[in-house]
Amino acid sequence: MVKVMAPATSANLGPGFDFLGLALELFNIVTFTPADDWTVTAEGYGAEKLAGRKDLLVCQGIEKVFSVTGRPLNGGVVHLENLIPEVGGLGSSASAIVGGLVAANTYLNNPLTKDVLLSLAVEIEGHPDNVTPAIFGGLIGVVKDQTSTNGYSYLKIPFPMELHVVLAVPELSVSTVEARKLLPPQVPLSDAVFNLAHTGLLVGACYAKRLDLFKIAMKDALHQNRRATLIPGFHRVIDEAYKNGAIGAALSGAGPTIIAFSPQETLQSVGEGMISAFAVQGIKAHWLSVPINYDGYRII
Repeated sequence: MVKVMAPATSANLGPGFDFLGLALELFNIVTFTPADDWTVTAEGYGAEKLAGRKDLLVCQGIEKVFSVTGRPLNGGVVHLENLIPEVGGLGSSASAIVGGLVAANTYLNNPLTKDVLLSLAVEIEGHPDNVTPAIFGGLIGVVKDQTSTNGYSYLKIPFPMELHVVLAVPELSVSTVEARKLLPPQVPLSDAVFNLAHTGLLVGACYAKRLDLFKIAMKDALHQNRRATLIPGFHRVIDEAYKNGAIGAALSGAGPTIIAFSPQETLQSVGEGMISAFAVQGIKAHWLSVPINYDGYRII
């Protein structure tokens, strides 16, 4: 039996659309043992929709590793403990994929490197900024690179240790597919330049520990305003985060979760402010503060 903790991730961070992702100390847990058929049980978020199914992303990850390594697999006993809210924006799908890949790879005594696991994870998930931090931890920038053996090059960026994460999680369903459809195939040159400049500023602010630059560096011209149409009160929530002490705030992934960064002393006021802003729109929400995950998945 193998047990793996795969972390939540916040992708598209600020202006880093399809480039930046951050791993969080919030996990989905996968337990796996090969068997003659599939038996899937689940608890936690979305358990009622997952139990008994063998078409899940976690099972696809397990099957992928066995297939790539040429090992036979008829099925498996899989138990899922889902602690990542499933509303969207926290990489629950990436966590499931990485959890399945790592569980199978660990069971087989690690024939595949982390770089190969990354390539397989992107094949299933489609977006490297979601899965890369779940594997390697921390804040990561990742790009396609045909010269690389696994097709991707990535850089781990030092995130300021004094910043804490505050998540506002509304009771609101936003489809990642629908959120992606809101984005045009082409954008004005001015928008592209805006995001290039702000992404550079955000990465530079992390290296230089210039917390005073985070608010301006987190601005975006490509996806947040367009996706805000699916999240009533989005701009009000962001404004309340800043009013209550956040030094940076943005849409997490495709939403509807919103992520803010704050010093320890303002965590509660930032969280409560964001929840109050959602309440004005008649949307129930809760907030939680989680540390940043610096190491990626864990094998128990």
